[in-house]
Amino acid sequence: MPGTHSLPMDVTVDLATTDAAVLVVDDDEDLADTYALWLREHVDVHVAYSGTDALDVLATESIDVVLLDRRMPSMSGDAVLAEMRSRGHDQRVSMVTAVEPTLDIVSLPFDEYLVKPVGRDPLESTVESLLALAEHADAFQAYFSLQSKLAVLQAGPEYRTQDDPEDLDALRERVVAARERAVDSLEDVRRDEDADGTTLVTDTG
Repeated sequence: MPGTHSLPMDVTVDLATTDAAVLVVDDDEDLADTYALWLREHVDVHVAYSGTDALDVLATESIDVVLLDRRMPSMSGDAVLAEMRSRGHDQRVSMVTAVEPTLDIVSLPFDEYLVKPVGRDPLESTVESLLALAEHADAFQAYFSLQSKLAVLQAGPEYRTQDDPEDLDALRERVVAARERAVDSLEDVRRDEDADGTTLVTDTG
């Protein structure tokens, strides 16, 4: 759900000028190919139709952003994500899935969550946001991820039917705390810029 973050990014990315590489992972080959067609005008795109193929691509190619389906046979998107992180792959990830989110997503190490059907503009906007996010400190990335999860949970049908209000309140508190750390990290960056006149993103996470 792009556009839900109240904390501005200091770094922006325009797909028309980037040389980034995106991996699209979806067992629906027609859909994966459609996403790739939309994005290929601007970025280098790799496509994988299974979780194991996705891991093979990540092992051999330089990838910046992963668009990952959750519901896939043999190896789910959640399992792919866990294996990615265990292997040290730190790419920015958006789930792009028909699975409505529930509170289980809070513990998953991704950055954005798009619920299908997804149009071209939201997909491109998400890739731009994730490319920009990669240039920020860990504290900002953590805030972005938590805020994305809270926003998509509150927008979804499970918000009023299954999610425990107390759990959502706890998530909101985590978002507030993460935002404070992100603000501190951005202030550190600005102080560094003032000190040496260069654009520097420091890791304060």
